[in-house]
Amino acid sequence: MALTSPGVEVTIIDQSQYLPAPTSSVPLILLATAQNKADASGTGVAQATTLANANKLYQITSQRDLVNLYGTPFFYSTTAGTPIQGYELNEYGLLAAYSTLGVSNRAYVQRADVDLSQLTATLVRPTGDPADGVYWFDTGVSAFGAFEWSATTETFTNKVPTVITNVSDLVGGVSSGIPLASIGSIGDYAVNTTNTNNPVYYKSPGNTASDPVVTANTWVLVGSDAWKNSWATVIGTATNPTITAGNKITYFRSFFNIFN
Repeated sequence: MALTSPGVEVTIIDQSQYLPAPTSSVPLILLATAQNKADASGTGVAQATTLANANKLYQITSQRDLVNLYGTPFFYSTTAGTPIQGYELNEYGLLAAYSTLGVSNRAYVQRADVDLSQLTATLVRPTGDPADGVYWFDTGVSAFGAFEWSATTETFTNKVPTVITNVSDLVGGVSSGIPLASIGSIGDYAVNTTNTNNPVYYKSPGNTASDPVVTANTWVLVGSDAWKNSWATVIGTATNPTITAGNKITYFRSFFNIFN
């Protein structure tokens, strides 16, 4: 307004925001929060933040219902108490839902199966022994192999072993560690990943004249005496030859290598 005499001019600006009355749309908000957050009372777990209710759609009708189901929006700050603006783990989605329900009485909210609390950094290094049954490699994508030296071709042959991942495939379970006789064929290899040492076994053709005696079609531990007796020390080309002075015997040393 314009002044007609000396005085004070006052301008009032209404900055209130309201949803248009005729609107028929209901907002859908997809958000991520920490898992198992405290509810609004601080005495229980916010129901919608549990693992069982991840990816579940809720219709929220008030801000009170929202904080009871999802807890209070959480924003990180430094150790000095300064808010970390734009931090990717801040719960902006939950704040957007809270703000929406301040001007509306209905919104659909869905929490993604992401636990933001697991994405935070830690200054404490891992210590102690690993838990029982933990694999330090992925048996589904790990490459195992045994290389056998051939005296005939003078080359290494890659032998891909059977990977044992279940104790039901072992004789007597975990206690023995030996694969079942029904697994594999003579000349095959198997690696037992249920044992933290990952022992390798070879299915022997047998050797009844050795000490110890090795029965055919049995698994022997690579490196053991039974495994050594499963391989011929010398192989000749003649049957029952007569060896006289001046004759020579040529033999090849076998090589064995395992990789994973």
